[in-house]
Amino acid sequence: MDSSSKRDKGPDAAEIPRPVVLRKQDLGQMVDLLFTEYDVIAPVAEDASIVLKKVTCLQEIATGWRDMQAPGRYQIERDKSDLYFGYANGMTSPKSFLHPGRLTLFEAFRRGDSFEVSESPPPERPLAFFAIHSCDRQAILVLDRTFLTDQPDRYYVQRRANAMVVVANCIRPGNTCFCASMETGPRPETGFDIRMTELADEFLLEAGTQRGRDVLDRLPIRDATKSQVDQAERLITAAVENMGRRLNITDLPRILMESLDHPYWDIMADWCIGCTNCTMVCPTCFCNDVRDIPNVRGDHVVRERVWDSCFARQFAEVHGGNFRPNLKERYRHWCCHKLAYWVPQYGVMGCVGCGRCLTWCPVGIDISAVATRVRGEHP
Repeated sequence: MDSSSKRDKGPDAAEIPRPVVLRKQDLGQMVDLLFTEYDVIAPVAEDASIVLKKVTCLQEIATGWRDMQAPGRYQIERDKSDLYFGYANGMTSPKSFLHPGRLTLFEAFRRGDSFEVSESPPPERPLAFFAIHSCDRQAILVLDRTFLTDQPDRYYVQRRANAMVVVANCIRPGNTCFCASMETGPRPETGFDIRMTELADEFLLEAGTQRGRDVLDRLPIRDATKSQVDQAERLITAAVENMGRRLNITDLPRILMESLDHPYWDIMADWCIGCTNCTMVCPTCFCNDVRDIPNVRGDHVVRERVWDSCFARQFAEVHGGNFRPNLKERYRHWCCHKLAYWVPQYGVMGCVGCGRCLTWCPVGIDISAVATRVRGEHP
């Protein structure tokens, strides 16, 4: 498999100019600048977790925290270092804003003998994703393949239009992360407007698009020294070496599709409880259902789109039966969808190595370990 099937270069790829540095004390100016034009989405410490939410200033953003992740375990605590962004991922991702878990499509009201339909308005301002990690940047590009090609989804188009992406290079990956194996991190090469590497007292900044350059030009920046660039490289190299998980993806789609009868899928059927957590936290799962919700008088109905999951039994129910009636088939389908089926369909893998599915799996199923076990002695 060539590298194009693992990662997406993105539509705005550009030659990255010389890096610059911004003092940590001036980072709030970048957030303030973005807020004048965008709804800024950034990591926030809330309810003992790091989540993505709309913010208005740097003070609302989660800084000075670290997370501890393990199979079926997640917690955060105050960081004793001076790192602003010393954590990996929380359970939310940009998907929650580009493809919301619950979205009203329209409402219909009875007016005498007819109905009046009111469509949901598009967002008033474009989104700016600030300090997300490289795996989530790749997840956005994967969702683009799903919702912007063939038959574009207009609701996704509205939210994706003119969205800005500011990536914080991951220098402290979590125990469940394996983005290095997926070639989606810890530092992106393309698909971002600005990427940041956190140093001791500054952020090393690099623009990936003209829009990113325009933002940097309005900040109190200075050229980075060779020592600062070298320090950033060492931090990225250390992050790769300290990645929590590994997965050999060489020829993996073919191997998985030739191993649908592997006995390890039966073990997964006994292990998996079908809770759907993995699909809810996955930054690229996109399955959804459309529901009509009428009131008791019959004069008002809301049509909404909600996330669905291939782990739910009713997901595969059709007239006359269910074509994935047991957990073995449902888990196998999801695993192969992430690591195999998407490649011929979209040209990229659906898994970005963020590790969320393992962290939020109550029984600790590791997709990287499952794929490794299934490939086994396969040539």
